Amino acid sequence: MTTLSNIAKRIPGESQPIENDAKITPSTKSPNRKKRTQTQDRHKRFVKWIIGTFPHVMNDSKAEVGKHILDVASGKGETAARLAMCHQIKVMMIEPRLCNVEATYKSKVLSKLPIKWQQSMAAHLVEDPGFLSNKIQSLVSHIYMCFTDDTVANNIYLQDALANSSLLLGLHADNATEAIIDAALQYNLPFVVVPCCVFGNFFPDRRLEDGTHIMSYEDFIEYLLQRDSRFRKETLPFPGRNIAIWWDGKD
Repeated sequence: MTTLSNIAKRIPGESQPIENDAKITPSTKSPNRKKRTQTQDRHKRFVKWIIGTFPHVMNDSKAEVGKHILDVASGKGETAARLAMCHQIKVMMIEPRLCNVEATYKSKVLSKLPIKWQQSMAAHLVEDPGFLSNKIQSLVSHIYMCFTDDTVANNIYLQDALANSSLLLGLHADNATEAIIDAALQYNLPFVVVPCCVFGNFFPDRRLEDGTHIMSYEDFIEYLLQRDSRFRKETLPFPGRNIAIWWDGKD
């Protein structure tokens, strides 16, 4: 069943998280501090890359247009929160677990914005306590299910969501990664996936062109690229599994 989840209005000017360095002297700063900060900013950096790489979504997925970005394996909904609240883009989340995008927005986004934007939101909520929840319901919806080739083939709600999508996303979507690509090709939609786990034992039929069974991350990336010569590979600006496979939906 399709149900609405959480999101809010545009709060421009996202800032970098500020860490407390009071107890760190120049000689004892951790070399991993920058990496930790970048990892915490993964969704922020991902959204910035999406907007720059797929500029059409800024028009195609506005509330008044009717299309949306399909965010598969959405987790706690941070990518959806940033797309909707910071860019006024409609998002449909496909995620089997319950999540509270409003709480995610407050803890992961709003708390790290400049004080003036936090105060602006506080003022809205004083005037209208339902302001944030109403914005959430207007911009983000949620289908509670797994995204697989079978659900795409058999679920009418998911088929309708795909038919009205401007872009498919899968940031560390695990088992759904290849299903996103399958759906993008079937519906002729632009997509980006950032693979993480390989699950080689679950997919014994995945093979490279030379017959190698896909068991490593590097082989999985190559396997996805081999699916279609139009696909591109790009390293995204955050640590960890950060290789994006994407297609703009054009020939």
